[in-house]
Amino acid sequence: MRRTLALALVLLAVVAAPAAADDDRTQFRRTTPRASLEEDAGTFTLGVPSGRAWGIESELRPLPPERALAVRLSVADQDVREAFARVAYYASATGRSRQIAVADSEAVAAGQGRLLFVALDPPPGAVGYRVRILARLRAGAERSRDDAIRARITLIDRAATRFGSLFSRLLPDGP
Repeated sequence: MRRTLALALVLLAVVAAPAAADDDRTQFRRTTPRASLEEDAGTFTLGVPSGRAWGIESELRPLPPERALAVRLSVADQDVREAFARVAYYASATGRSRQIAVADSEAVAAGQGRLLFVALDPPPGAVGYRVRILARLRAGAERSRDDAIRARITLIDRAATRFGSLFSRLLPDGP
């Protein structure tokens, strides 16, 4: 029991810093002006139009060593076919650099909520990254509800992803 409690406290210390962390809050913006975006205490609520995958993206950030993203993602609108997290890697950590690679998480379907882990595993030459939360609508849907998708993104130590369900209970609550 004591050992489990000690492990839980250590993990809590590791994961307590949100993706907005290091020393400042990461800013997110909509990938299209037709999307909706609200943020409340680190949880993002968004809605998307039809067409390609739309959503939100973070500012360009320098790559931290040995880190991963934990993304709590839930989809409440049946018009959403899938939502997922994407990490885009860049050869420059400033300016308008061109993305050189992307890594997508597993998809979350309508009516589901999941905790997703995305390792920051950059290709050679990458020094920066952006996080995106994207969604695609079902055929025939014009637009999702404004509260269709909820996401909370936390930057964690990569080793913490191996702790499974105990780890997931230590992350900040979200969707």
